[in-house]
Amino acid sequence: MYPYQEFSELFPQVMVYMGPKIYGDADITAQQFRVLRIIGSGPVTVGEISNHINSKLPAAARLIRRMEIKGWILKRQDEHDRRVFWLELTSEGRKFMETLGRRRDRVIAEMFEKLSSEEQETIVKGIKLLLRSLSYE
Repeated sequence: MYPYQEFSELFPQVMVYMGPKIYGDADITAQQFRVLRIIGSGPVTVGEISNHINSKLPAAARLIRRMEIKGWILKRQDEHDRRVFWLELTSEGRKFMETLGRRRDRVIAEMFEKLSSEEQETIVKGIKLLLRSLSYE
């Protein structure tokens, strides 16, 4: 088996393990979590979200609408350009993300506690290499 094939088999197993422990009974997808993290770093536009998640603008707008309905984000129109909408977390969205962030940190810490320092460093280095291979630069 080639390394990429082994990775292809192993990565979903990691996500199957981590997902329920992080999201629990929360009604959220991994993509919604990622978008909320981006929005939480400061006001962003719908277009910026679309670029971040590598999605077409209509699909990103539908995703954002679902999160807006859940009360996690607030969308407001730009004062100077009516085509632009700014997104920010509501107070409910911030609380929700804090809770999920603590869960995520706890799950990752539990996984890493079972590994040596060298193994932990190897994982981090490997993920950085993967991310670098995904960049278009």
